[in-house]
Amino acid sequence: MVSATLWEISGNGLSQPSYLFGTFHLLCPGDLVITDTMMQKFKASKKLYLEVDLSDPNTGMKMMQHLQMRDTTLHDLYDSLTYQQVSDSLERIAHIKLEMFNKMKPFGLFSVVMMAALDCQPASWELQLITLAKKDSMAIAGLETLESQLAIFDTIPYQLQAEQLKEMVFNLDSTKRETNNLINLYKEKNINEMNERAISDPLMRNYLDLILYNRNTNWIPTIERNIKTQTTFFAFGAGHLAGDKGVIFLLRKRGYTVKPIN
Repeated sequence: MVSATLWEISGNGLSQPSYLFGTFHLLCPGDLVITDTMMQKFKASKKLYLEVDLSDPNTGMKMMQHLQMRDTTLHDLYDSLTYQQVSDSLERIAHIKLEMFNKMKPFGLFSVVMMAALDCQPASWELQLITLAKKDSMAIAGLETLESQLAIFDTIPYQLQAEQLKEMVFNLDSTKRETNNLINLYKEKNINEMNERAISDPLMRNYLDLILYNRNTNWIPTIERNIKTQTTFFAFGAGHLAGDKGVIFLLRKRGYTVKPIN
């Protein structure tokens, strides 16, 4: 598959094209580059679809609510020494106390560690696109609900998430290297290698249907419904694009022409 993060959907009876764009959820501002071509395609679109509709003013409140673990705490997931070590590490690298997030799903703290690994105040493709959409009075929607997305991490054992969090904070140099390697792949638009990295990730390996494949499949009816009526710009994690169960393949299987825009 060609290396690209921006793709055009056409054919199969469509009267107008639509677009797929692969994002990277946290980037340093200098790495978030909107090209003239991308802006042209975005402005030609009538609606923006993200993974979830982050323009909803209740998003922050909903997120905090659905990031809470059921019937357990981080104290339950670590022995007392490990808990203190993880807490001390988080305080050192991210200036937060673990006690403040004692009921949060460990996954919810991954982004905190990732931000520390970036050594910058990160920017978000999703928030940038929302700003642009609002400026043009473009409709915004989500391919899935925030509730359904975060519920995935009730299915992946909390203990496994806690182990992954521990490894990330105890080995920050390794976390930084892996993060920078992924960012470099993204900047190279190498979605194939990004997909390979995603499916070989220790946390994801046994939960690929939940985290990746089922979601890709579930998005297709919404994508189809919208592209038949208007030019739509879909933006979601670049790891969802490639692979034989990725969104590009699934749309081609449905008869659409999906081609890269460089």
